[in-house]
Amino acid sequence: MYNQVVEGYIILYKDILWMVKGCEHPTDGFIAYPRYFKNGDKIKDPVRGIEIARELGFTRYIDGLKMEVPVISRTHVDLILDPFSKALWTLLPKNVSEFLSEINAFDSDDIGLTGSYLVSHMVPVKPRDLDLIIRGEREGLRVYNVLRDLREKGLAKPYIESKDFSGTDAITRNELLKHRILEGVFKDELVYSIRILSCTQNTEINPILRVDYYSGTIKIQKALSPFIMPYVYEALSNKGIMLVKSQRMRFSEISIGMEFLLSSCRIEYYDSGSVFISLDNPECKVTLVGFSNP
Repeated sequence: MYNQVVEGYIILYKDILWMVKGCEHPTDGFIAYPRYFKNGDKIKDPVRGIEIARELGFTRYIDGLKMEVPVISRTHVDLILDPFSKALWTLLPKNVSEFLSEINAFDSDDIGLTGSYLVSHMVPVKPRDLDLIIRGEREGLRVYNVLRDLREKGLAKPYIESKDFSGTDAITRNELLKHRILEGVFKDELVYSIRILSCTQNTEINPILRVDYYSGTIKIQKALSPFIMPYVYEALSNKGIMLVKSQRMRFSEISIGMEFLLSSCRIEYYDSGSVFISLDNPECKVTLVGFSNP
């Protein structure tokens, strides 16, 4: 069971529900951010989440990541909520069931229900948005094509954010949302967000040798993995052509031709020889400055 715990799984420990992040984890624990207290209070800001984890003594500096992250020991897990367990897909509102039927989720073993609908089994929260995860490229692209059809038929439309601009400004955030298929609004009422994972099991951390920082412009030249997490692009930067990546959904489906001003974003030099500009460190700011269609 522990080998399957990746992005979208939820861990209960110390009366807090922790959201697992990513596919790469230490061999003795899971990288997970506190998201809900048992009384239903939500911890939305990841920086505040790290502060809470630090206060509880659950943060660790991982040399392979070159950063401090919250880590829950595998031996300290009280309970794991499995997004792919259909036994937890109960008492869903009509619009949620209708959307899940549209993407054939009930018959799929690789579509998982996470977020507030999953945690509502444990804490007193009223679910609002629908969060799904999909494991595997084949199933993910199938659902992506269904979502695109729903958009073309007018049954779904882009979602426009009125708050939560962490890492971007409002204009940048909403311009990115306009071009995204994996986030949207179904029949003018249900906000959905879907992450397609490249992994089906957690793996050891791909070690980073060193870190530098980049401030300057990038222009997206190629979308190498725009739908499947981690999201990867080839971009023209002040340092020449570089790879840009993110695990944050706000940087999925970036259109070719978009130009951004980056501030204090990490350049990660990996043991494997790969080099990436990462958009995920808390100090990184991303601002849209231009968009020329190819």
